[in-house]
Amino acid sequence: MIIELDQKEQQQVVDETTKYIDLANNLFETNYPTIPITFDLKGHTIGMYKQGRGERLIRYNSPIFAKFFDANLRDTVPHEVAHYIVDMHYGARNIRPHGKEWRSMMERFNADASRTADYDLSDMPKRSYSSIAYRCDCKVHQLGIRRHNKVIQGKMSYSCRHCGDVLTAV
Repeated sequence: MIIELDQKEQQQVVDETTKYIDLANNLFETNYPTIPITFDLKGHTIGMYKQGRGERLIRYNSPIFAKFFDANLRDTVPHEVAHYIVDMHYGARNIRPHGKEWRSMMERFNADASRTADYDLSDMPKRSYSSIAYRCDCKVHQLGIRRHNKVIQGKMSYSCRHCGDVLTAV
């Protein structure tokens, strides 16, 4: 059975996020705004900072966050806030996602700077991906739906790495 975060737990996550943003504002003597937070992330990713088209957002995976609540509150929240603060403070250009600026921010947050969590997610649903069979002169290949759609739209063609033949749908 998959358990989602309840309202109280979601509010704790929002409060913890705000706490780290306030801490960064004090460290840098600035006033970065709070950031929208959603709990709609799917798959096996626990958290994600998203930036683009003038929008900044932190997304969390509610079932995974709920299953490992205390650890995620301690590790995932500062991890994602650090991405946000590094983006705001340094800009996105020439900054590696888990580079020295991010690691420095995690150190200032007194948080673990490891990039991945090691949780047992075997009972969490996995996203399934479709693949389409394509053929060349030497074997059958599987293309993902995005690559298949590019072929259908005439935007791309793919060749076999072994024989060099252009792949065609089976």
